[in-house]
Amino acid sequence: MRCSKCNAENPEGKKFCADCGAALGARCPACGADSPLGKKFCGNCGAKLSANGGGAEPPAAPGSSGAIQTPVAPAPTSVASEGERRHLTVLYCDLVNSTEISSHLDLEDWREFAASYQRGAAAAVIRFGGHVAKHLGDALMVYFGWPEAHEDDAERAVRAGLAIIEEVAALSGRLAREHQLRLSVRVGIETGSVLMGHAGGAEASVFGDAPSVASRVQSAAEPDSVLITAAVQELVPGRFVLEDRGVQQLKDVKHPLHLYKVMRPAVARRRTHGAAVRGLTPFVGRAEEVRLLVNRWERAREGEGQLVLVMGEPGIGKSRLVEEFRGRIADQPQLWIECAGEQLFQGTPFHAVTQILSQGLGWRGDESPEERFAQLEKLAGLRPEEAIPLIAEMLNLPIPDKYPPLALDPDQRRKRLLVNLTSWVLNTARLQPVVIAMEDLHWVDPSTLELTQTLVEQAATAPLMLLYTARPEFHPPWPMRAYHARVTLSRLNDRHTREMVTGVVARAALAQDLIDAVVKRTDGVPLFAEELTRLILDGDGRSVAHEIPATLRDSLAARLDRLGPAKEVAQVASVIGRDFSFELLQAVSAIPEGELQTALEKLADAELIYARGIAPEASYQFKHALIQDAAYEALLKTRRKELHRRVAEEMTGKFAALAEEHPEVIAGHWGRAGETEPAIAAWRKAADTVFERRAFKEAENAYRQALGILKTLPESPERDGREWALMNRFAQVLQVTQGWAAPEAAGAAERACALAEKSGDLAQLVLQMTGSFATAITKGDLPAASAVADRILELAERDGSAAVLGSAYACQVTACYCRGDLSGAEKHFRSGAPLFEVSAREVPSVMGSFGVAGHVAWMLGNADIARDRMRQAIAGAVALKSPFELAYAQYLGAALQLFMREFGDAKTSASAAVALADEHGYRQYGSGARIFLGLAEAALGNPAEGMQKVEAGLRDLTETGTGIMMTLYLSWIGASQWLDGKVPEALATIEKALQVNPAELSWRPDTIRLRGELHSRLGHAQQAERDFREAIEVAQRIGAKAWELRAAMSLAKTLRKRGDSIQARELLSALYSGFTEGFDTPDLKDAKSLLAELG
Repeated sequence: MRCSKCNAENPEGKKFCADCGAALGARCPACGADSPLGKKFCGNCGAKLSANGGGAEPPAAPGSSGAIQTPVAPAPTSVASEGERRHLTVLYCDLVNSTEISSHLDLEDWREFAASYQRGAAAAVIRFGGHVAKHLGDALMVYFGWPEAHEDDAERAVRAGLAIIEEVAALSGRLAREHQLRLSVRVGIETGSVLMGHAGGAEASVFGDAPSVASRVQSAAEPDSVLITAAVQELVPGRFVLEDRGVQQLKDVKHPLHLYKVMRPAVARRRTHGAAVRGLTPFVGRAEEVRLLVNRWERAREGEGQLVLVMGEPGIGKSRLVEEFRGRIADQPQLWIECAGEQLFQGTPFHAVTQILSQGLGWRGDESPEERFAQLEKLAGLRPEEAIPLIAEMLNLPIPDKYPPLALDPDQRRKRLLVNLTSWVLNTARLQPVVIAMEDLHWVDPSTLELTQTLVEQAATAPLMLLYTARPEFHPPWPMRAYHARVTLSRLNDRHTREMVTGVVARAALAQDLIDAVVKRTDGVPLFAEELTRLILDGDGRSVAHEIPATLRDSLAARLDRLGPAKEVAQVASVIGRDFSFELLQAVSAIPEGELQTALEKLADAELIYARGIAPEASYQFKHALIQDAAYEALLKTRRKELHRRVAEEMTGKFAALAEEHPEVIAGHWGRAGETEPAIAAWRKAADTVFERRAFKEAENAYRQALGILKTLPESPERDGREWALMNRFAQVLQVTQGWAAPEAAGAAERACALAEKSGDLAQLVLQMTGSFATAITKGDLPAASAVADRILELAERDGSAAVLGSAYACQVTACYCRGDLSGAEKHFRSGAPLFEVSAREVPSVMGSFGVAGHVAWMLGNADIARDRMRQAIAGAVALKSPFELAYAQYLGAALQLFMREFGDAKTSASAAVALADEHGYRQYGSGARIFLGLAEAALGNPAEGMQKVEAGLRDLTETGTGIMMTLYLSWIGASQWLDGKVPEALATIEKALQVNPAELSWRPDTIRLRGELHSRLGHAQQAERDFREAIEVAQRIGAKAWELRAAMSLAKTLRKRGDSIQARELLSALYSGFTEGFDTPDLKDAKSLLAELG
């Protein structure tokens, strides 16, 4: 027996290696193949190994009953008695026209043939790790993925189906010789989620569509063929040659199915074949690693052979790195040979080596044995009389008589075969540089591993690069040398994962929050990120964002099934959360401390969890969110609810401090436990807690959860009162996170208003109507907003409380300002200012009225007062400790600084607002501030980059439904285009600004003035003068002295240009003398200089 770890030979019957102490496997007495320790069946011939791993039980001989009775195995101990959810691949096979065939045979003869068929089919199933679940007459129902999952259950099922057809073909030949009859079989395969349970007996019952669909797919198959569904096809990319049979509607199957006929296994497949078909993922985050590979290749090309072993967990990107490296050296002379160890063929000697030879000899897969042998005889630099028989025997090729038998015993034959294979590789490399990329060394058979070790030892003597990949559990049996390198791939950071996801998305529209969810959930594992992204793209976006991709289900389930009893611990822990403590897990699971420690150690050894500290003070974390999800999803819903209830109860009692620190956690457990009242109370507490901290994104989720559960209760006045309390806050939160004009925010405000009106509470009604006002004003519907503001003021005056009156005045300030009633805005501000601090306790946004009033003061010609009010707005936001109010104040401050042409200060304020908004998810003001930031940068001499920010901000702002201030935004965009020399484009933008919302009078005067400036640049002097005069008239009508001064300067310059300097001076002098402050502002400085020039 050869040790798989150190390759030392050991006497038969020994359980441990005498050289390194590793546990030995078993040698199958039926075929002589070595099998890893713990395997139940020989991977080479399918014979059952004995319980102690040392012998084998051959396939059952024909019994007197004439039919093999394969019992259904009882549920494994890791499965709860009530069952569990599984991802199952189901194979259904049935004989064709068996009734007619049996009518032509003697009953005993038919019994013998039927028994042979069932034995052969069962042996094929067992050989590939399947479970014969049921005998239905001549049909077999077979499960792959239960009672134990494998990473490649779908592939195993397809291979088993092909093997069954081979078995039946052999049996049919015998039937034809003896009775001139032909036997055929059909195989159908489907995969999907099922519930494994027990229906009144010991046998497992399956609840789900997969078994019945597999049966119908089998009915649609041609005789002696395997037919699979698209769901199966997606799980076996590149493994088989398939024939597309199109979409078919099968009897009793709800939806049409896309079916594929399996022709044969693929001759050789690349690990990235499936990805290559649909497009390789972007190569990110591995620049250093690929540089190392290229450097090692350069050495190998010069005759210094190299070995690079790439290590990493499943899905970490080993194959993608190999593929990228291959692309980097594709234009250089070389022979690239690739192969892989496969879990199915760990017991097949030299399985991966046959792949190497197939590629080295250029076999396509359709050659005859004679053609293959002829190619084999051309192997470079070998002694044909010895090498050819040995290699042909390994490849199962017939050996011509011209090659006499070799007088070698089995051990000698093996050693000489290794010598000849090594010589062939080295001789080939001396003819041209060779790369042997062998993946998944952890699965290669011992014979192939022995060859890899020999090549490693001799690689330095030839232009040969050995590029191996393996998982962390693989321990190379060779010592490290100077020409060896080991690369361990770690997880991608968030930036690289986001870059990769964005590349997978390509031109498809995927919301940023979904991309963020993928990044967070996949923990930097490229395969997880790719498959989850594709699941979202192919499915219904958000509805599938929390599912596990089908392409990962088998792999994750296999990792859990290998845990044995520790799997149940993983499932209980998955209910607690991604992070969990030993104490809480023990309290919930009621598992004795020693047993629990052992189980957790097994989980840690399997690299499924991280451990911190020493039990019982230890804490743990699932290494991957998808591992936690897989463990959780395997639980039945009833079991989940029971465990969530126990977690919530423990957190309420013994772990109350944890519940107090994280109220949202206990709320989630009560909700998933189906406990309505505790869940509502906990979610409200969690929501109110994070609301006070101004963590609005978290508050949005918590209020949404509480309202969702509350709505399951019967309608009543008491429920309405509770709903109002939640909806009131929920509406405020949505106005922050989505924008006041967003449909959901508007709907929440309307619902809260309706509930307040229903209650008859005047103060509540006023507060809710402020939400309706915010929605209308944000949409730019100024008539509606003004009407709501007037109604709010009327109700507030009836109520008389300071808080309510403050909110009403704040609404009036904004409404009057936007529609150009500057004197009205100033009047309401002066009335409300003493009340705003009190009112801000209920509606914090009223503090923004100081900023709005700052705009009003500047337009009225009071620049110093404007600056003072803006400082009060900033100070008030800081005092509230509210990032949202601070972002809003900084946004208003940036706008004021743009009004005053203080572009450096505007850039600083806008940058601060953007940073806060992006950090906390304040989309509306973040978008507006981004526009201001771009405008400031454009004015400071960087128009190209500035306009990119402006366009991005405007696009995002439009998506929020915002319509207010569009006159101003477009006006300033036109001004920036003018600065960039794009006069016609600027004029078109200004015209659009004047048409977008004519009711926005506050910003109209300067927009008209800008139109005049553009007409002047185009040589339209008369039109320019008309625009300047109109701008002055509109500014005078609304009392905007600042806009009037700017328009007057433009007109004065026009008058001077045509020789009328006296009229120009009179116009400007009268206006300039009316200012009493702000003489340090650019506009007043320019006016003073112009007056001096006019004399």
